[in-house]
Amino acid sequence: MVAEKIPYGKIDDLEQLGVVIRQVRKEQGVTQEELSALVGVGPRLIGEIERGKPTAEIGKVLRLLSGLGLSLSIQPRTSRDWRE
Repeated sequence: MVAEKIPYGKIDDLEQLGVVIRQVRKEQGVTQEELSALVGVGPRLIGEIERGKPTAEIGKVLRLLSGLGLSLSIQPRTSRDWRE
């Protein structure tokens, strides 16, 4: 199996964010259950977030990111980004 490159950088939707979370978790050799115990959210929710659940609570997503050593940043869009 060839490892996919983690798409760090611009995230356009929750599916992309879920892909990053899943890839980083697997790269670190952590199961959903282990991550669940670490950050205090259920393993079922982790799976849902990894699949891009559109109604996931932002606080829980942020706890997952933090538990994996990731952070979220906000940047202004360029005028060209607004038209896309």
